[in-house]
Parts: sequence; C-alpha cells; structure tokens
Amino acid sequence: METPAQRFQKQLNELFQKFLKTPLVVPAAIALATLVYAAVLLYLGSFCLNGLIAPLFLLGILWKFNVKTVKKLLIIGAVATMFFTLAWAPIMTDYYLNVEPAVGTSDDLILRNGTISPFMGDDSTTYTFHLEVHARDNHTTVSSVNVTIIGLRFPSGVLSNRSMTLDSHDSSTNISYYSLSTTLSRPVNQFVFWANVNGTWLVATDHRTDGEYILWGPIFDDGWAIGLALFPIGLLNVYGTSYIVYALLVFMVWWTRRAREMRVKAYEKALSEREKETSDVKKDDAKVPSLAKAMGVESEGSFVCSECGADVPAEATVCPKCGEKFD
Repeated sequence: METPAQRFQKQLNELFQKFLKTPLVVPAAIALATLVYAAVLLYLGSFCLNGLIAPLFLLGILWKFNVKTVKKLLIIGAVATMFFTLAWAPIMTDYYLNVEPAVGTSDDLILRNGTISPFMGDDSTTYTFHLEVHARDNHTTVSSVNVTIIGLRFPSGVLSNRSMTLDSHDSSTNISYYSLSTTLSRPVNQFVFWANVNGTWLVATDHRTDGEYILWGPIFDDGWAIGLALFPIGLLNVYGTSYIVYALLVFMVWWTRRAREMRVKAYEKALSEREKETSDVKKDDAKVPSLAKAMGVESEGSFVCSECGADVPAEATVCPKCGEKFD
C-alpha cells in the first residue's frame, strides 16, 4: 500500500513528465539560470569561480529537462547569455549610481587631496578636478600637472590627458593648488592625476588595503544613460566569459558521450569479429584429441566430439552419442 509521501512523489513525477512535453521547458530553464546568474552577481561577485556557476546550472537544468542535443544546447545557451546581460546591466547600473567618491594621493604623499566636484551630474555639468602638490622645500620644481580622464565606452575607453592650472601657491607650506574645470559627455568616467616633480612622474590614485585603483568620477545621475552605455560592454563581457564557459562544458559532455559510444562500438566490433572467427572454424579443426589419447592410453584413431565431448573413432562421420556429422 502506497504511503501519502509516495503518492505525492508519484503525482509530482507525473506533473514533471507532463511539463517536459510543453513548450515552456526552454523558457523555464533560461529564467531559472538568469535568476542564478543575478544572485551570483549580487552575493558572490568577488568569488573566483562565480563565472562557472550559472553556465553549469544552465547545462544541468537543460539536461534534467531532456534537452541533450549539442546544437540545441548551444543555441539555448546563446539566448540565455543575452538574458544574463539583461540581468547584468541593471545590477551594474545600480552599482555606478551608488559608487562613493575617493580621494587620490601618491605613495610619497607629495600629491594629495585629488578630488572631483560635483561627483554626479550630466553632460551639461561643469566638473572641477582638484589636486594639491606638497613640495618638500623651496627648491622643488613642478613642471607639469595633468589629469587623465577615461570615459567608459564600448569597445574601449576614451582617454584624454588634460593639463591642470595652478590656482595658488602657499609659500609658507610649499603647497600648490591645481584645478581643471570641464564638461564630460560620457556617463561613466574614471580619472587619475599625474605630476612631474623634480623630473620624476608621480601618480595620485585611490589607495586601499588591497591595492591601488583608478579614481571613479564623474558619474551621471541618469540611470538610463548609464545602462545604455554599459549594455554593449556587458554583452561583450558576459558572452566572453559565461558563454565560453558554457560552450566548453557542452563540448566536454559531447566528447564524453562520443568517447563512450566509440568504446561501445569498438567492443561490439571486437565481439562480432571473434564470433565470426569462431563460426568460420572448420569441423576438422574442432576435432580435439581425447584426454585418453593425450595421456597415451588410447589408440591414435579417435578424437573428441566438438558438440558433446564423446570419444569418436577417427573413421566415423557421425558421433555415436549425439549424432553430430563430421566432414
């Protein structure tokens, strides 16, 4: 007698089998994989194997849904990767809308307080870059102070070097104040300061505990502008990582199946050839000397029947025991 749990399991299996016959199989697999991809971006963004999780899940769920042909798997993977990009773009847009400004400094602290104001705006906003150069003495020579602005764009960033202007110099502290005011057309930008001090180029970056990073800014406060700029970059990034990983997984599965099929065919071929060789053996070759003859206690004129094992006289054409005929 079936228990309630067994009946429930049986009903679930029946519903699942009915679901596999509907056209919702592929959309459901893509939707589930996209949710997994978005969760990985949100909660495992710094995990070193995050690019493997969503492709592996997509392949596994498609396999569970009985989608196993290589062509279908690759096509569905390409479509799913597009949806991955649609998940990537808003998540990254939200990141840039909430990124915090940082202050740029050089390793020796000669370049300090490298900032931008305002941090957010649009293409009509005038952004001002500020930098302080702290000279160690009155003999310090500052020959050039620049800011390099990198506008995010597909397929590569737009880089421009801008010379900064000396606003003032405090002789009592040997601090020089530089600035640059400009408008920018890119919604997402980064920047870094450079200064030639006593013939040595120094750079002011964002110093963190895990390394040095280029400073962010300015960022547009328009999410749509950021999203449109990021989408083609995300498309290239997601296809260049997730889809390649997915395609490699499909190839590995295909190669494993092919290797297994080749082993089975090789075994079947060897078995067939062995059976053919056995069937081609002539009856004369099957006449095996009897044990008595091998031991030297039986005359030379007998052999063992290949069918029943009885001793048969050499001149016999029919086995006296089983009736097997000999040529």
